[in-house]
Amino acid sequence: MVRAAITALMLFSTTMAARPTDAQSPDVAPLSNPLGADAGPSRAPVETSTGNLQYEYDYLNAQNVPGALDNDPLADDLPAYYYSPRPYRDDEGAVRPIADYGPPGYQPREQQEGPAVPEYARLAPPTLVTEDQRDDLVVRGIYPGSFLAPGTNTSFRLRGFVRLGALMDFDPVGSTDSFVTNTIPVAQRAGQNFNMSGRASRIAFESWTPTDYEDLTVHTFVEGDFFNGAPQAAGGGGNPFRLRHAFIDVGYFRFGQQNSAFMDGTNWPSLVDFQGPNSWANQRQPSARVTLPVCDDLFWAGAIERPFSDITFDPALGAAVQDVPDFTTHVRYQRTRGHAQLGALVRGVGYRPAGEAVTRQTAAGVSGSVVMHPWAVLMGTDPVHDPDPSGWTRSRLLMQATWGPGVGRYLNDLAGQGLDGQVNPLTGDIELVEALGWNFSYEHWYNAQWLSNFTLGKVDVDNSAFAAGGTYASAQYVAASLWWIPLPRLAIATELMWGERQNEDGQSADAQRLHGMVQYNF
Repeated sequence: MVRAAITALMLFSTTMAARPTDAQSPDVAPLSNPLGADAGPSRAPVETSTGNLQYEYDYLNAQNVPGALDNDPLADDLPAYYYSPRPYRDDEGAVRPIADYGPPGYQPREQQEGPAVPEYARLAPPTLVTEDQRDDLVVRGIYPGSFLAPGTNTSFRLRGFVRLGALMDFDPVGSTDSFVTNTIPVAQRAGQNFNMSGRASRIAFESWTPTDYEDLTVHTFVEGDFFNGAPQAAGGGGNPFRLRHAFIDVGYFRFGQQNSAFMDGTNWPSLVDFQGPNSWANQRQPSARVTLPVCDDLFWAGAIERPFSDITFDPALGAAVQDVPDFTTHVRYQRTRGHAQLGALVRGVGYRPAGEAVTRQTAAGVSGSVVMHPWAVLMGTDPVHDPDPSGWTRSRLLMQATWGPGVGRYLNDLAGQGLDGQVNPLTGDIELVEALGWNFSYEHWYNAQWLSNFTLGKVDVDNSAFAAGGTYASAQYVAASLWWIPLPRLAIATELMWGERQNEDGQSADAQRLHGMVQYNF
């Protein structure tokens, strides 16, 4: 859009400079080009193969980068595959990024978009338009909801959701707008809390640029929300922007901040709670990932990811060390009625005692997940291709389990708790902490507008013998919700939650919350 605006401005400046007015004689020099004499439409247009005139510009040259073009035309010819149905049904990254798993010809919804958005949306090529229409009009882009910017080959899409949550805590919880069971105070005390928040609202911007190389489309995605900083500033407001995702897709590769390859981002249940199950494998971090098709419906992915040693130690005696990246991988079986994924993780957890060499332990873990439409399987129906699936066909079953020594920071409830490993204060040795987390959800649709969800999650930690009595040992998470979708993309829901935390010394406490939400996806 910026490119089109600059071009329009330069065309206007050139035209006005070439037409003398009553106050300007033909002998007066034309207006100067603010981008330079060799930039923008001050250069003569070039005739294309179709006989149209096309301008070129050079204003990127001053601070060019190796990936930029010296003379980037306003609109190259679109590759033939752009208007062909074939790449839209392809699982190898021609149009839909290969890392965005789904049935052929469909795109999955994003995590936490909720049931007001279809689980999968159909992909189809745009209507063929002429070169003149592309240069002068805003037309449909390569993806649903995207537009092809005039004078370019790039499609843009802006999306997200606006969300208002209101909640009532019947017992104290340390997290005021998400239900984090590790923040339940032990021993519990009396107290209630009411809160409202819109900081979970989200916005995302993405682009697709087709290329002539092997029918590849370069995809970029930047997404963020306002779930950052203090829950609420005095008098309201005060929630800064938080970057969630920022990555580039090129063929089989994805580079940037993204979901860990160890987790299954499409295993998210329909919850009002923004935190989700305490046992859910959940980590976003900078990484480089490759995703490859193995055979029909089977994929393999591997990634190198940013490390972090989340350990318990005395800062006066040493420091955590993260000098080896985390290595993650998974295999995934994807079908129309559901999918199964098995992930693995290998990482180094390091600690440097003061004045001594680094000690390091090798951590490893596994995570398995299943999402399925059980009644569709039994009845032989199709929840994706059926234009009006029944409530039974829509209903889903979601399961996940994660286990391993040193995988703590990859679980919702254990991240930031120092439970990857624990350092013996007497010897300086580091011991990995074994963790197990599992969760189960059943989402039942009564019809196209009403559904219920039930979720159960549990985390268990095997602490070292020298762990303090107040150290987190286990927690439970239960949520039951009712959803109403009166209009497409609009969801109204209420949810009752219960959680319990137990410490290493056996003491425990529980808490209850009633949470309501209104969310509109755009």
